[in-house]
Amino acid sequence: MTKALLIYNPHGGQVVVRHELEAVVAFLEHNEWEVTTQETTKPKEATEIARFAVEKGAEVVIAAGGDGTVSEVASGLIDTPAVLGVLPSGTTNSWAIQMGIPALSPLLPSTNLAKLVADIEERTEIQVPVNYYRKVLLDAAKVLTEKNIVSVDMGDVSGRKCLMWAGIGLDAAILESVPPKEKAALGSWAYWITALGAMGKRCSTDVRFRLDGVTTVINTPLIVVSNIQLYGGVMAIGAKAQVNDGKLDVCIFKGDGFFTFVQHALNIFSGLHLTDPKTEYYQCREITIESDCPLPVQVDGEPFTHTPVTIRVLPAALKTIVPKNVPGDLFGRN
Repeated sequence: MTKALLIYNPHGGQVVVRHELEAVVAFLEHNEWEVTTQETTKPKEATEIARFAVEKGAEVVIAAGGDGTVSEVASGLIDTPAVLGVLPSGTTNSWAIQMGIPALSPLLPSTNLAKLVADIEERTEIQVPVNYYRKVLLDAAKVLTEKNIVSVDMGDVSGRKCLMWAGIGLDAAILESVPPKEKAALGSWAYWITALGAMGKRCSTDVRFRLDGVTTVINTPLIVVSNIQLYGGVMAIGAKAQVNDGKLDVCIFKGDGFFTFVQHALNIFSGLHLTDPKTEYYQCREITIESDCPLPVQVDGEPFTHTPVTIRVLPAALKTIVPKNVPGDLFGRN
C-alpha cells in the first residue's frame, strides 16, 4: 500500500472539487493506495500540513489545486523522502501543464463548461453522468499510480520557496490588482483583462542585477526568474529552462508603453523573444535584484514582497511524480 495524504483548498480553483475528489480517492484505493484527505482553512497552511504528513510517514503528498497550492505543498516537502503528487484543479495549472499531467487549459472553453457542471453538482447534490472535469482528474490520478519519480530543483526567494517562477515588476503588480471576486468569476482571464489596463501605466526603472557575482544595470519594468519553461501555463518565457540543471533562467524585458508590451507578448507566443534585442536572457545559480524604486515581487502566482530580493537555486530539492513521457527538453543530464 502507498500511504498518501491529499491536500486541497475547498474555496479556490476553477471548480468545486468535492465530488471529483471522491472519485479520485476511490480510484487510488482500488490501485492499492491508502489515501486520507485534508482541507486547508487559511493561506500557507498547505505547507504546514505537508510537513506534518511527512512526520507521520506519508510517502506521497498530493496537491489538489492550482499553482499556489502545488507550490505550498512542494515547499513542505523540500529535502524530505516524501514525493509530491499533483491533481490540477486550480485557476491556473502551470506545473501540471508543463509536466504533461492531464489538466484543463485555463484558456479553453471546455474549462468553463466543466466549471458549470461541477457547480450544478455542488448546488444540487446530483451527480452528472458525464463530467469532463472528473475525467481529467482521473487521468491525472493514473499518472500518480505509475510512480515515475524524478528529482527537480526549487528556488529560494529571500526565504520564500519557489517551484516555478518569480516575477518582479509588472506581472506582480497585476496580481496585486486582481480582486478575488473577479478571479473567482473569470479565472485566468481576470489577469489578462487587468494586464491590458496596466501595460501602458507601468514604467521601467533602473534595476541592478548581481548574477553569480557579476553586476549589471538594466532599465526594465519586468523580470521573470524561471525554474520551468511555461509561465501561467501558456507562455514559454523560460524557453531554455530545465528543472534539474541546478540553474535559474532570468528573462529581462526592456521598454515602456502598451505597444512595447504587446510586442513582447507576441514574441513570447511565437517563440521569438530570445532573439529580440529588447529581451535579455541569463542563466545563473543566484541573482540579487535591487531597484531605484521598490518593485513588487510574486512567487508562483502569489504576491510576496518588494525589491530588493535574492533568489537562489536549491538543486534537486524535491521529488515529484511526472508522466513517463515528459514533453520537451525539461530534463538535462545533471
